[in-house]
This record gives sequence, structure tokens and C-alpha cells, in this order.
Amino acid sequence: MSDFLKPASVVALLALIAIAPSIQDNLSAEASKFIDDNESAHDGLPTQWEGKQVICVHFPASSSHDRFSQGVTMIGADGSDLGANQNLNRTGACVGGFEGYSNGLDFMMDSTRVASGDLSVGYDVGQWGHFVHTIGGLNADTMTGDFNGAYWNLDHNGATSTVGIGDLVMSEGDVISWGIDTW
Repeated sequence: MSDFLKPASVVALLALIAIAPSIQDNLSAEASKFIDDNESAHDGLPTQWEGKQVICVHFPASSSHDRFSQGVTMIGADGSDLGANQNLNRTGACVGGFEGYSNGLDFMMDSTRVASGDLSVGYDVGQWGHFVHTIGGLNADTMTGDFNGAYWNLDHNGATSTVGIGDLVMSEGDVISWGIDTW
């Protein structure tokens, strides 16, 4: 038996050495799949979305979404699943690869429909415009915890938006993000 193990071990070691570059290339390809630029609103998004319009919805740990509970799932403009980025320390979904939108509400409604109903949006229209209360089945009004209230917060290119989604003017390459904030 030991006469067989020595040649088998040598063959296994040589095979591992031979495929090591391929393993390294695959790991490098996986790592380069996402934008690595923490100064950019596109940080952590697929490289193919650079310069494209993107919407992200981040769910709180206490109310994760069944479909989007493992990292941030990336969904292409055509509805294709591009995988999940597990390195963002949050859960949710981003839908991207869009061009040509100028109105935030139009973009939000069209882009979230691509997720087959899993990111459906509920909102009311009041004197201050459109007020989003539900995304992906999570109504901020139903959140409970050690806080007085919760709401869906809108970020535009990494900063809190100074206008509501109905008044948001989109440009090419914009990233909008929604997440629950509390007071």
C-alpha cells in the first residue's frame, strides 16, 4: 500500500501545482468582478455597471428579505441574476445597468420591477410629494425596536438625498440606495 501512496502523492502534488495558476486566475476574476473604489458610489457593484444607473435596496438585519438575505444580490437590467457580493457587510439587492432615466421615481419603479416582484414599492403621495413606505414587502411603519419610528431613507450617489424620489433628477452613472433609518 505504501508503494502506491508515494507515487500517488507525487502525482497529486504535480496536478495541484499544474492547476494552481488556473485557481489563482479564477479567484482573481471573481475579485475583479466588482468595482473596488470606496470613493465611488459604484463601489462593490459589478464592473459592467460602471457609468450606468443603479438602484440598491438594503434590508436591516432584523428584517432581512427571504430572497436577498445572503450578501447583496446583483440583478441586471434584463432580470438576470449576476450573483451576490458577500463582502458588503449587508443584505439586499442592487438592480443596475440602466441608462437614460432622468426622473428618480420613473427609474425606481421600472428598475424594481425587474426583480420579479421581490422589490415591489409602496408609496403615498402627499403635500410633500411621494413618500415611500414599503420596499420588498418591508413597511417601515411596522418596524419595532429601541427607537421611536423608522423610515426608508434615500441616498443619491452615496449621500442622503436633499429631495424626494419624485423630485430626484437622475444623470448617467447615478446610484440611488434605500435603507431603513430610525429616530
